[in-house]
Amino acid sequence: MSYTGKFLHVDLTRGSFTVSDTDKKLTKEYIGGKGLGFALLNKMAPEVDALSPENPLIFINGPFTGTKIQTSARTTLVTKSPLTNCAHDGHCGGSFGPRLKYAGYDYLLITGKAAKPSYIYINEGLVEIKEAAEIWGKGIFETNDILLKRHAGHDPHVAAIGPAGENLVKISCIGVDKHRQYGRGGVGAVMGSKNLKAVVVDGNIAPKYHDEEKFNELNLKYTKEVLALDGVKFRRQKGTMKCIRGCQNTEILPTKNWSKVQFDAFEKISSEAAREELNWEDTSCYSCSIRCSKWARWDGHEIEGPEYETAALFGSNCEVASIKDIAHVNEICNDLGLDTISAGSVVGFAMECYEKGLVDNWDGLKLTWGNAEAQRELVKKMVYREGIGNLFADGTKIAAQKIGKGSEDIAINIFGMELSGINPLGSLTMGVAMAVADFASHTRLWIAESENGPDFKIEDIPAAVADGIDTVNVRNSLVVCDFLPMSLDKLAEMLNAATGLAYTGNDLQIIGTKINNLSRMYNHRNGRKGSDDMLPGRFYNEVSQGGFMKGQKLSREYFKSILEKYYAIREWDKEGNPSPEVMKKYDLV
Repeated sequence: MSYTGKFLHVDLTRGSFTVSDTDKKLTKEYIGGKGLGFALLNKMAPEVDALSPENPLIFINGPFTGTKIQTSARTTLVTKSPLTNCAHDGHCGGSFGPRLKYAGYDYLLITGKAAKPSYIYINEGLVEIKEAAEIWGKGIFETNDILLKRHAGHDPHVAAIGPAGENLVKISCIGVDKHRQYGRGGVGAVMGSKNLKAVVVDGNIAPKYHDEEKFNELNLKYTKEVLALDGVKFRRQKGTMKCIRGCQNTEILPTKNWSKVQFDAFEKISSEAAREELNWEDTSCYSCSIRCSKWARWDGHEIEGPEYETAALFGSNCEVASIKDIAHVNEICNDLGLDTISAGSVVGFAMECYEKGLVDNWDGLKLTWGNAEAQRELVKKMVYREGIGNLFADGTKIAAQKIGKGSEDIAINIFGMELSGINPLGSLTMGVAMAVADFASHTRLWIAESENGPDFKIEDIPAAVADGIDTVNVRNSLVVCDFLPMSLDKLAEMLNAATGLAYTGNDLQIIGTKINNLSRMYNHRNGRKGSDDMLPGRFYNEVSQGGFMKGQKLSREYFKSILEKYYAIREWDKEGNPSPEVMKKYDLV
């Protein structure tokens, strides 16, 4: 079995830990990762405050994490988001997840709040809660260095927060191995609210397989197929930054706080510019031959990245036309622990507020479009909640509520979560997906390119969104990377060889649907309704400049009509509530 069969529960309030058996019934129903994490969250903390000690923080693997399958570095973090008050799953590469499995655990469940700043050290059966006074207040980079030096062992890895998480900034992240992140939803604030600075994990217990020979045979076969694909070769060459040019060409690139869909200076923030000016070198996560990651080294600085979302939100969205400036603010966010997607969107929003005179006192910052220095200074002020930074530290929704003056329509978020870098009018399918999913992320579904095809019809959107979200739910439960192009049938074959279970691809798809209904149920109980499944006001008030809706103005009524068709496919009512029949069908009553 590629499950370890054990999980570790650390209670920070009591200063204690327990090791228990993983629930086999739940793993069969929800697989692991997102699915199992959401089931645990729903069971443990259906209606708690996200920053309360009762909100669990769950670092959770899937059956594929740490195995030989491509992209098996991926692991999941599940908690309740302080940004949306909804169930949240973040996913991360690097080596932290595999090392947690090698320590002997399917997941690490953290509850409570430490009396003083602390960190957790795990080395297989050794579990310690240790004082973190020396590292509290430090950045993620230095924290990582100190803890790895202190706990040099077989192969330790660190998940840590920076000052943003300590200051409960609601767009803070958790950094893993310095340059990887559980990025979205304010998960760093959840960790900070527990007085938890870091988790260090080590171990050397190799995962076991039900049929290792069969698993190896399938892995070799499908790896050859994957690496032969042109798209994979292109991704290795360009990384996610290939999307700068792609989104520019398809007119969906967020520009000037989402008021435009193309950036005149896009070449200066493209993958080509990054490779030349940042001296890009290819690298990869644990057990991945796709190698989409890039080391950037320039002028004495070093990061892994930048990725497309960072370049789009801090670049074109703020009209910053320098890849070095983008990489610099990326480095600051990585070290201080700030989500670059939300932070970039917040800065773009702030720049438009500055342009329109909506805020009186800017602490001397001149937030004109393209001002990279002011961008960096605002980011730092947000991290430390200093002056004007405190106004924007909790995202665009809360900032707009404080500013007023019509700023709500230009605050680009859905239920508090800033949108990923795809203009929803240019890709209406992505717009619908971001509106109805757990949160407004491109990782819930990626289908933007298909809308450029001659056979695409707007009537296809509801079914495409439902199918895509359910498929992603499965992948995020196994856990594998979005960039591993393997069908559910093939993944089911490998899952069966790893675990001894007997899934089909269709079985997995049904589990994905069940996870979606569970998520919807949980979020409705915590205040999110169908009326919240709407795009930001800007996208109804302005004519689309490009992409699928070019030259058209999207009405709220028309968007609602698409949502109602989506709800019908889900067998929900017209308000987006799962029906009693659906709850019974998926055993969620």
